[in-house]
Amino acid sequence: MMSRHVTITTGARVHFGPLSYRPANGRHFGGVGLMVDSPGVRLTLSANDTVQVTGDPEGSRRVKQFVSRIRESQLPLDDMGCRIHVERVVPSHAGFGSGTQLGLAVARGLAELAGETDVPVATLARRVGRGLRSAVGLYGFEFGGLIVDAGQREIDDIGALACRLAVPDEWRVLLITPPVSPDGLSGAEEEQAFAQLGSMPLSLTNELSRLVLTELLPAVTARDFDGFSQAVFEYGSRVGEFFSRIQGGTFGSPETDRLVDNIRQMGVIGVGQTSWGPTVFVFAENEGQANSLASHIRTVKTDATEGLSVEVVAPRNQGVTVEVSGSH
Repeated sequence: MMSRHVTITTGARVHFGPLSYRPANGRHFGGVGLMVDSPGVRLTLSANDTVQVTGDPEGSRRVKQFVSRIRESQLPLDDMGCRIHVERVVPSHAGFGSGTQLGLAVARGLAELAGETDVPVATLARRVGRGLRSAVGLYGFEFGGLIVDAGQREIDDIGALACRLAVPDEWRVLLITPPVSPDGLSGAEEEQAFAQLGSMPLSLTNELSRLVLTELLPAVTARDFDGFSQAVFEYGSRVGEFFSRIQGGTFGSPETDRLVDNIRQMGVIGVGQTSWGPTVFVFAENEGQANSLASHIRTVKTDATEGLSVEVVAPRNQGVTVEVSGSH
C-alpha cells in the first residue's frame, strides 16, 4: 500500500512593527504585517517507525526541536514516529518570523499525519511555543495577506485577529539585506532588549492605530499604492523612533538608517524594517517597477548600498497549503 505523505508550504512574514508595548491599560503588543511568498518553508512528512529528519541542516536541527516539544505535550501523536524532509526554510534572525512559520508547519504536518484536520492555528502555536508576543505570523500562516493583530488582553494570550485583507496581487516587495550585519534580535537578547524599554506612550499607540485604521487599510482596499506606501513608512518611522535607543537607530542601526535615506532619495515612498531586521523592505507597484528599482539599488555605489542582497517577492494572499498523497 502506498505510504501517506503530507507536504506543507508557507511563506514568510514582513512585520511593520507593534501597536503597543506594556500599556497601563489595554491590549499588549499587537501589530501589522504582510505575508510574502519567499523566502518560505516547505516540508514533506510521512509516517515512520522513528523520528528521522533530512534535508537542510539548520532547518533539520530546528525541526527536531519542534518535534520533541510536540511529542512531550501528551497529544494523540506523542508516540508517533515520522520522517520529515526539509526542502526549504526561512532564514533565521532576519526579521521574517522564521521560527513561527517553521514551527507551525511542523505542527500542522504532524497533526495531518495523526488524522487531526482543521486544528486551530492558536492550538498549533501553543504546541510549539510560538505567538507569545506577535500573532501576525500565526494569522499570516493561516490566511495569508495583510494582517492586523489587535494584541493580547492577558500576557499569556495569543493576540486577537483584528483584520485581514488581501493586497493587490501585482504589488511587489523588495527584501534588502546588508552584506555584513548583525542578526536581528531574537531569543534571550530580544527578551533583554524588551525588558529595558518603558511603556509605549498611549499617544503613540493611538497615532499608530489611527494610521492603520484611517490610512493604511483604506489604501489597500482602494488599491491606492502611494497612500499605502506613505502610511507604511510613517508607521515604521514612528515605531522605530520608540525602539531606537535599544536598536541603535530608527531602522535598526545607523547603517540601516543611511540605507533607508538613500532609497528614499531615489523617490521611493514605502520603505521600512521588518521586525528587528536587519532586512529592509521596499514596496513597488508592479513587477517592472520592482525589477527596475532592484537593479538601481544594486548598481548605485554608496557606503549604504554597496554589496546588498536584493530580492523581489510577491505578496502571499493565501494561507498555508497542505498537500496529501497516498493513503494510510
